[in-house]
Amino acid sequence: MTIEDKVHGFRLHALRRAEELGNVSAACRELDISRTVFYRWKKRLRAYGADALHPRRTSARPGRPPLLGPVEERAIVATALAWPTWGPNWMSLQLARQGGHVSPSTVWRALRRMGLGRRETRLLAVEGQAAKAAGLLTERTRRNLRRTRHVAVDEPGELVCLDTFFIGKLKGVGQMWQITACDAASSYAWAKVIPARNAKEAARFLTEVLVPQFTRAGWKLQRVLTDRGSEFKGEFDQACRDLGITHSRTKPRHAWTNGFVERLQRTILHEHWRVAFRQRYFTRAHQLQRSLAGFLRFYNEARPHQGYRTQGRPPAEVFWGAAAQASDKEA
Repeated sequence: MTIEDKVHGFRLHALRRAEELGNVSAACRELDISRTVFYRWKKRLRAYGADALHPRRTSARPGRPPLLGPVEERAIVATALAWPTWGPNWMSLQLARQGGHVSPSTVWRALRRMGLGRRETRLLAVEGQAAKAAGLLTERTRRNLRRTRHVAVDEPGELVCLDTFFIGKLKGVGQMWQITACDAASSYAWAKVIPARNAKEAARFLTEVLVPQFTRAGWKLQRVLTDRGSEFKGEFDQACRDLGITHSRTKPRHAWTNGFVERLQRTILHEHWRVAFRQRYFTRAHQLQRSLAGFLRFYNEARPHQGYRTQGRPPAEVFWGAAAQASDKEA
């Protein structure tokens, strides 16, 4: 048992002892703690549960400030592209000859931060520059370009990521879940509050929410990506087959493969639910759905986006672009 576990157990014992004696002051005198500390522990227990009574870890002291300026970083990049097969030691020596004294470890960290940490990536960057300048692009370079960590989708509907997460157990409402979908090409988001996480609810979300939306926007839903949860089997698989949609699953313990929707769910949790639950008291499931729908309108139409997929545009502008173009042609 660690020291943290002992401290945690003592705090729980203090709260239980006060309940047994029915007197907080007597329990505090017996355990030699102050009433202020006791009520602080009690407040944490009520707000966050027993895990909140673990001792807080003190944060480490901030490290030294970054030593590299923009001039040094540009020099490292230029050296890495001029001699892409060199390692950090050779690059550090070359920079020293040019008047820039940068340690090999600093060169290595800078290369990793800029995506040039591996020799293959530096060679690929050199070939990419040559391809832009003179049209020199080998078949090997094309294969390497296809291997880069990027979701290659050109238009909405090519890939839609789905996932579920537990909202909580609300008094008077019961357990509530959320099923979420994110279009990989446009970042457009859908979400629905559901009373249970099962294949029936997931299939209904697919057929009644996603497919009609894509049809109205002028796109075809081609492929969905989910984890291996039970809610994405059975009726959900059958609905995908009936609609001609390819269903892909992530590898076990590879949650980052479905990173688009995982990041979206974290955004909804931090920017909406944690604020909404502190502003109002929900007593009906439809109130939760109405609140969620309001945030999704803001997310899709007005919230700033900085991802490489939208290029600063709101997701609605990308997702509804085909329908807007069609209406303009008719007009």
